[in-house]
Amino acid sequence: MEPPITQATARGNNVVAVYADRVELRSGWQGQHVEAISIRDVSAVRIRGVINCALTILDNNGRHFELQRMALPDARAVKAAIERQKQKASTYE
Repeated sequence: MEPPITQATARGNNVVAVYADRVELRSGWQGQHVEAISIRDVSAVRIRGVINCALTILDNNGRHFELQRMALPDARAVKAAIERQKQKASTYE
């Protein structure tokens, strides 16, 4: 397995990890619920708030993932990593 480019935690045992080709959203007590989204399917990433941020990930299928109460540096790192990987994916097409 490859290590993630960046990862961050949110409220309620939620973890978001950015890999080279996908974004994984893990939830549950031991991370047993995994939702993998291809980098190419991510349509938008938004940050709302300053102290307890909300990171919103939208995909092309209309699904809406919102991670509440993240630290601002973590949310910015996840957003930058997703945008950087989207840029690389569009370069290789």
